[in-house]
Amino acid sequence: MLMLPALPSLATEKPGVASVIDLPKAGPRDRCPVCGMFPERYPDWAATVLFQDGHADHFDGAKDFFKYLYDMPKYASGRKREQITGMGVTGYYAAEMIDAQQALYVVGSDVLGPMGHELVPHPDMYDAEAFMRDHAAIKIVRFEDTSMEMMLGLDEGKFDWG
Repeated sequence: MLMLPALPSLATEKPGVASVIDLPKAGPRDRCPVCGMFPERYPDWAATVLFQDGHADHFDGAKDFFKYLYDMPKYASGRKREQITGMGVTGYYAAEMIDAQQALYVVGSDVLGPMGHELVPHPDMYDAEAFMRDHAAIKIVRFEDTSMEMMLGLDEGKFDWG
């Protein structure tokens, strides 16, 4: 499994709760670098990576966000992980951008995102467990517990990794 190093947070932290984070929103011309969809059309699923130079890449869901992080040479040519200053995903219930490294992700639920089976982000265990019960989900994972294998499995509707 490829390890994703932690980055400094752009928001104040509360133990056990992913902070709301201030990142640029996708515009009408922004395309997901992984799948080519327009993230602005899916604000409840959007994710964003912000670089030191102010450039932001936007995604139509957490799954494509993670695919991007796991294969930056393919999806972000010329950019390096060390240049990232912020990463956010949209929390499911409040629909606010939260710190991706602090979020909890529910997988294997009956809720589908714009690209099918998706990691559904939550700011805390309370929300993640409630979602898991309400939507027949299989597992809660943390940022550092994700893998490209997991993302590719989600594409195929498989939830039997690690």
